[in-house]
Amino acid sequence: MKKYIVSAVVGLSLLGLLTGCGQTVPGMQSKSSFDECSDINKKLLQTDEYITNVEKTSAFHLNEAAIALPNPRMSTSNNKKDMLKDANRRKAKLLSDSQTYGCKPYKK
Repeated sequence: MKKYIVSAVVGLSLLGLLTGCGQTVPGMQSKSSFDECSDINKKLLQTDEYITNVEKTSAFHLNEAAIALPNPRMSTSNNKKDMLKDANRRKAKLLSDSQTYGCKPYKK
């Protein structure tokens, strides 16, 4: 009786190992290029909105806003020039990523 139980447990465990339960399919984890392009376009839109908000706000108010906000979106600086530099650097990186993935040209 013990032999049957032991052989059944061993057999079921081997069957479980051979079926690959709990393993992920490698191709299913990666995002499609369409998803990547939509994420990049969304980030580009947010970056453009940030740049326009920084450009139309006075440097004094930006200084106060940067101090008041615990987690700035694009820049850790409270200087208007540095904020614009950081945002434009991020935009350039996103545009190069968009080109890498072969996305359609970005339009506002």
